[in-house]
Amino acid sequence: MMVLVVFFMVAGSSASFIWFMNQQQTRAGTRLRAMAALALAEGCVHQALAILETKAPDGSPGRRWRPTAHSEVRTVGTFEGRATVSVHDAPDGAVLITCAGEIAGVLRRLRARVYLASAALLAGLYGAGWIRIEDPPASTVIDVYGIGPTRHPWVHIAVGRGLWFATANVALNDSSTAIGALPGPLGQVAPSQPSPGRASPVRLLMTHEAGLAILSGRLHVDVQQLRTLGVHLDGTVMRTKVLPPVPEVNRWYYQRLAAANTANADLNKAVGEYFGDTDLARKRDSLYSSREFELLQMFLARGLRSPVLRGVVYLRGGLGLTDGQSLQIQEGTLVAERAVYVDEGASFEVVHSQATRTLPGLIVLEPGGLIVRQRGRLRAHGLVHVEGIVNIAGGARMEVVGAVLAKDPHLSFLNAASTVLVLYDPAVLGTPGLRVAEGTPLVAWVAALEELP
Repeated sequence: MMVLVVFFMVAGSSASFIWFMNQQQTRAGTRLRAMAALALAEGCVHQALAILETKAPDGSPGRRWRPTAHSEVRTVGTFEGRATVSVHDAPDGAVLITCAGEIAGVLRRLRARVYLASAALLAGLYGAGWIRIEDPPASTVIDVYGIGPTRHPWVHIAVGRGLWFATANVALNDSSTAIGALPGPLGQVAPSQPSPGRASPVRLLMTHEAGLAILSGRLHVDVQQLRTLGVHLDGTVMRTKVLPPVPEVNRWYYQRLAAANTANADLNKAVGEYFGDTDLARKRDSLYSSREFELLQMFLARGLRSPVLRGVVYLRGGLGLTDGQSLQIQEGTLVAERAVYVDEGASFEVVHSQATRTLPGLIVLEPGGLIVRQRGRLRAHGLVHVEGIVNIAGGARMEVVGAVLAKDPHLSFLNAASTVLVLYDPAVLGTPGLRVAEGTPLVAWVAALEELP
């Protein structure tokens, strides 16, 4: 009896052990197939991105490629599986890529929210003409927002005609310069004083006709000569036949957003009642004429309300801030049809949170430019898109978390005795309301990637 009892105990224990090992082996196999299926789905997403940036399998432009449940058999290691892709447009202008990887009955699905943007938005500072830095203590720092190598810009500066240092006593990405920084839409703050040797080397993209120049005679020099003359410029210079073309602003798109924005209706009512303007008092939207916005500024200058606007604001004219005036736009943007001036110690801010991160900070349409001078301050989250010149002078300060794009074909960007900080945020690639011309290079920016059940 004892032998039988021991035998049955050993047999039961052995059976339990064998069952447990079989279960573990089954789970391990399932996990391995699940990982292979996920890798298959990830590879499918990357292939879809490559097609959207180039050409479709049939030779048509990739930006128009919209397959529905297109399936292919592929191998992942020793497994053979099936990858299925569907691509369709989202209402906000994004492209949704849904990829499924299936191996031996195990299915994993991924969805990527992608924006197709102009390659011009890969530069921290883009100038179609000359970019000029002059008059000490002019300091310009162009770096990255956030942490991690994937957030580095393609180039720090893209310039069409040339980079011009009007004097040797100015700084570009000088690691010893204490410049300070602003929090961005994700709440992160860059170091206020870069450590020596830690500043990012400047990567320049220039056309074959563009050059590096110094002093008033526009003496063309190379990078090594600039260093010898005392200009801080480390990094590389890349050449191209032409710069990536600048996308066109769809002003009708922003007019519709402003017309639907009722977040400033209470302020409109207060301004209209104060000045006896019944039309302005009844105004619900945020699409302003020059006269309406002038009354709004006069009202805010008297301290009757906090100088804050919300959402997308479209101005059929220009903006002028002076004599210490301030204006802030929260969770939105300002689109002005004419020049924007921030002068005499005035301050203009456009701040975003993560939810509105892809909105532009400031758009100035033709024939306007952006002028910040005489200790004025501009602080913006998102893309700063200016059809004319960006002129920062007279001890002014410009801080941008996003990118700066200036289209003036002659002098695009000027920093004269001022401080400029641009922290490149890849979210500018998702800026809505920009038209990319057919046949021009595209960049597919993945704004979000999630696994579907």
